[in-house]
Amino acid sequence: MNQPWYKQFWPWFLISLPVTVMIVCGVIIYLSISQGNFSMVVDDYYKRGKTINAIIEHVEEAQRRNISFEFTADQGKFTLKYASGHPDELSALKVYFVHATQAENDFVRMLTVAADGTYRADIPEDIEGKWTITVEPYNKVWKVSEKYQLPKTELTKLRPLLYGV
Repeated sequence: MNQPWYKQFWPWFLISLPVTVMIVCGVIIYLSISQGNFSMVVDDYYKRGKTINAIIEHVEEAQRRNISFEFTADQGKFTLKYASGHPDELSALKVYFVHATQAENDFVRMLTVAADGTYRADIPEDIEGKWTITVEPYNKVWKVSEKYQLPKTELTKLRPLLYGV
């Protein structure tokens, strides 16, 4: 005597394959809609390329002027001082702190010079991880940028490098 089809193994196995694929597709679609709010596509590549060229020119200008800094970043305090290439008149500097993976932690500080030639600013006390520190003058003629693991308690050199532009 033959068993009815719904009591046999093979029909249920064959039905389970497409059902499993449909469930996995549903989960992937849900995750891409709910978690995919980041943009990795650039609309205007030509404009982006011109921006990168301008950034490279600013870094090269800092290299021509031999500009470098020494800094510390620890316990909520950031200190910055020219190591070489300082101008005759010390103007305000804009310092960008860009976190490697968490854009919501990025911040900017405008620093003015103290009488001893040191620039100081308050930063978050719990600053940890990989950060890109970028220093620009107020008129944006040159740019010094480098990646560091923060916090830094000892004086650390900040040089104008072209990688990661």
